Amino acid sequence: MAYDCLIDPVTEAYLRALPSALPRDLVPLDQYVRAQGFPVSSREAIEFLILLCRMLQPQRILEIGTCVGYSALVMSRLCPNATIDTIERNPAMISDAKANLDRYHGEHITLFEGDAAVILPNLSGPYDLIYLDAAKGQYPAYLPDCVRLLREGGVFLVDDVLFRGQVPAGKPDCHRNQTIVNRLDAFIRRLKDHPQLTTTVLPISDGMTVSVKRSPNHGEKA
Repeated sequence: MAYDCLIDPVTEAYLRALPSALPRDLVPLDQYVRAQGFPVSSREAIEFLILLCRMLQPQRILEIGTCVGYSALVMSRLCPNATIDTIERNPAMISDAKANLDRYHGEHITLFEGDAAVILPNLSGPYDLIYLDAAKGQYPAYLPDCVRLLREGGVFLVDDVLFRGQVPAGKPDCHRNQTIVNRLDAFIRRLKDHPQLTTTVLPISDGMTVSVKRSPNHGEKA
């Protein structure tokens, strides 16, 4: 695809021209990170994240993939009473994230520095909302801990699962992306088949999955 959204460019432009739900004080940060090309969540993903935060008002949030702190700050504005844990392994991103959290008053955000595969097993839940937007090829490895850490009734939101349309097409745009495409396809299928999750796949942004953790006796007859 020649565009970064799973809809046609005309519709994408129309939607992006509509008024945004982004908190006003974060507009300068939004403009900066997009002008600089940081790999932050798309505008569509952020709008959906804002909607979920307003609906759920989660008290504990876990984010995997801080980048420069943009989405964590968005969630902190929408959920002012929440505590947010966020994980980032890229030293350059960590430096910018710390600066942004300080500049935009992210006092309730705790930044964990390092590999999520190492950090996640040492975290304690439950979290009300988990947002995964990190290395796409590692999504399957993160899944068991995300399910463990999520409370019953909690929401697990994952971004970029369709990988610019290459996952549904069944083939990558280049050979080096084959592993990512295969792993994302396996990840989506594991979510859909997971005994503890109810999952839907949405054609928002570059594809998002939304999962709710079920109770152990979900679906059983009384």
